[in-house]
Amino acid sequence: MNLQESIKRILREYLEEARLSDLLKVTGDKNELHKYIEKEKSKDFEIDRELPTQLTLKKRYNNKKIKVNFNWFDNSKHDLKKRIKERTNFRTISEFAQEFNDSINYILPDELGVNINENGRYAISLTENQITIIFSIKLDKLDDNQIDINIITVLPKNQIDEKNILNFFAY
Repeated sequence: MNLQESIKRILREYLEEARLSDLLKVTGDKNELHKYIEKEKSKDFEIDRELPTQLTLKKRYNNKKIKVNFNWFDNSKHDLKKRIKERTNFRTISEFAQEFNDSINYILPDELGVNINENGRYAISLTENQITIIFSIKLDKLDDNQIDINIITVLPKNQIDEKNILNFFAY
């Protein structure tokens, strides 16, 4: 018996196959779960709030709280809410806003002075959601504990032109 066959035999002995129905306690008709999942998938996108305008970072920079001001390039010709609806798998603006805020908290302030050391365009790739958010950052007010970020657009993951981006972050 070769090594690969031995590993398969050991795995069969010690691992059991699990079905979703074994892991979830489903009461009633099991088709109800399927119906619920299909209903959730078919729900219309909901604009339940405006895009976030500011955020106080969870971590401190030079022992000071940093406030981030967001300016969204959102107008009648460039409708970001419509683009979020069409290009993402989010069901509400709230879901998108939470993920966006989490990603900003993920890269800032740790990347300041490291990979973000000048004004310019940057990108965050939300790998689980298969999108890329292009933004420009202004560090001019950093001495006043503020950062200005202009969100330019939301793109499907593979449609980014990296030549105009100073740095690319994956979250």
